[in-house]
Parts: sequence; structure tokens; C-alpha cells
Amino acid sequence: MMRKKNKFQVCLIALGLCFLLSCGVAACQTGVEPPASVTATEPQAAQPGQQTQGASQAIPATPTTAQEDARPDPAVIEAAWQSSPHADAFVQDAEGRNNSCARCHAPINWMPTMDELPESCFACKFELEDPPQYIPETDWTNIPCNVCHEVDKKKNIQPEVAWLEIAPLGEYAQVASPTELCLKCHAPVDIPQHGNVELGGVHAGYECTKCHSAHDTTASCGTAGCHVESTTLIVGHDADHQKISCVACHDASGMEVGLDEEKGLWTTFVSRSTAAGTEKFSFSSHNTVLKASCDRCHFTNNPWGLSDQVGTP
Repeated sequence: MMRKKNKFQVCLIALGLCFLLSCGVAACQTGVEPPASVTATEPQAAQPGQQTQGASQAIPATPTTAQEDARPDPAVIEAAWQSSPHADAFVQDAEGRNNSCARCHAPINWMPTMDELPESCFACKFELEDPPQYIPETDWTNIPCNVCHEVDKKKNIQPEVAWLEIAPLGEYAQVASPTELCLKCHAPVDIPQHGNVELGGVHAGYECTKCHSAHDTTASCGTAGCHVESTTLIVGHDADHQKISCVACHDASGMEVGLDEEKGLWTTFVSRSTAAGTEKFSFSSHNTVLKASCDRCHFTNNPWGLSDQVGTP
């Protein structure tokens, strides 16, 4: 009787061990996290005839995303900005005034008049004295990063674009796109030496930063990878036209065309009537079409002495 009892106990113990073993196997199969000591070490190489231990449980290093890899270098952005018109925006008019110009050329320096304050400011019911009309170049801040990007309390520049609407208060206005931000200053105005950006033709609906570098503002027809060099010779794309800008031929807004002697480049021009007469200055058209007309420059008795006979390759 005692022997049967011992056998019965042994059976119970064996069954218990089997049950515990099956639970352990089930835990491995259901993805229970392995001990930290396993995840922290590299899997050991298997010996001949031996199964690798922990190979299926080792956690690889977290890979970086493409966005993280493409994170811009602040030093590169700073260097690009330093070479841009936004870093050298000092201006003054013929009378030596520039406060009104600072609204776009140096927003941090700009002092509004009562007529120029946002409506939200009138809730405080205060009066402003007329601001000084001249800001010395030594005080001129140009257009730094925080005009287009919010900066947090730790001086970290946020990648999203925003418009510094009220600089003394550090108040920003949200913008839906880079183009909306650019148009805060590059909107149409009737001021000498200011051309109106008219996005039209094949570029209608484009974002400004599709063609313009966001920080050095340079633009190229090949920047966005849209216009690549063709293996077939295109009329006007030969050696004789190397100093002719794309817009000089592809403008669709009817702008004047001519030689910018300072730049040594043929481009489009804007004419404005001023108190001193008609003023003409170069300004790149933003309304372009694919098809270009050669007789825009090559017409009989043209002022540049160009041939009116155009050959086709």
C-alpha cells in the first residue's frame, strides 16, 4: 500500500513538472518579453550541433528614420541664410526714411503707427506716439530665423513656419503653407523697385519653396528636379543663349524683356511710374509657360540688333 502511494505521488510530481514546462513553452510562443539580461547581450554563436541560444529574442538597435537622417545641420542653414537677401535687407528711401520699409525688411525693428496696429491691440485702449522714421543700419536686424519660425524658451528653433506678427510681444500668426508665409512680405505692392509675384501658367499652385531654397532664397529651374538637361537640342538652349534667363523666353504675363547690364543677363523687366518719371528694373516673372516665342526678341528693327531670322536645329 505504501509503495502504491509513493508511485501515485511520483506521478503527481511528474504531471506538475510537465504542466510547468508546457506553460514555459507557451509563454515563449506568445511573445512574453525575455529577461533584460537576454536583450542586453548579443546572441552567442552556436557550436557545431548546438542550437543558438537567445537568437530569436535579441532586440536590434532602433534604426533611424529617413526624416531623422535628413535632419538639416543648423550650421549649414546659418551659412545659407548669411548669403541670402534676408541677411542684408537694409534700405532707406530718397528722404532717408525706412521705418515703414522695416515692416518686411526688418520686422523686429518695425514700429507701427496707430493706423497699422492689429485690431486685437485696441482692446488695451492705449495711444502710441508716431514712431521715428529712420532706423540706423547699426540697429537694423534684417530678417532672422525667429521672423519665420517660433523659438521656444530654450532658444530651440521650431521647424514649422509661422509669422512673427507682433515682434515686441513675440506674438505669432499661424500660416498654412510656406507660400502663405512668403506672401506676408512678397504680396503685390505699388512701390518702386518692388515687382509683383504673380504665380501663373505652368507654375500656378506651386509652393514658393518648390523652386526657391528656403534659406538662401536662390532659385533654379532644376532645383525641384522638374527640368533636367535634355539629350535632344532644344531651340534656345544652345551656346548662344547661355546668358538668357528662362523667364526671358518663357514669361506668359507680357513683361518687358531686355538685358540687365549689371548682371549681364537677359531677363524680364517691370516699369513703374514715379514722380521722377518711368522707372524700369529687372524682376523675374513667376508666370511662365512651356512654349516660348522667338520673335519676342528676334523681330525686325529690334533695339538690340538681334537677327530677325531664327534657325531651327
